[in-house]
Amino acid sequence: MIFLAKLGAGVLGTAMVAGAAVSSEGFIHVKVHEKQPNGENVNLFVPAALATAALHFVPNRDLRAHDSGNLRSCLPIIDAAIPALYESPDGVLVEVKDADDQVMVRKVGGSIVVDVNDSEDVVHVSVPLRAAQSAIHQIAEANPPD
Repeated sequence: MIFLAKLGAGVLGTAMVAGAAVSSEGFIHVKVHEKQPNGENVNLFVPAALATAALHFVPNRDLRAHDSGNLRSCLPIIDAAIPALYESPDGVLVEVKDADDQVMVRKVGGSIVVDVNDSEDVVHVSVPLRAAQSAIHQIAEANPPD
């Protein structure tokens, strides 16, 4: 009986450590609401560590973008901007409004949050800065230098 208790404690401890490691970078949150009658609602929380790890399994040819030739040259700017964003206070970075649509990009904690409200959908995306930086580097590495 003691053996089973020790085994259970070991399994529980391992699960807790794995859960802490997976959620250490925060979560990517995607929420979409279609405004039409019977519209779809999507609400996803994905550990950022899993999302960036998943990029390692995407073939480089699928990560290559046709217009990302300058991405590598922008990496120093991105690498300087992300720590500066961490240190900056929370707030609105960009806001665009017209009669029917609104787009807002904010820094909240350690994440960039994009909210879009237009005539068809309401979209909310929150991405931890560290995960965004990691993903940008992986995409840049998949694109050969010019």
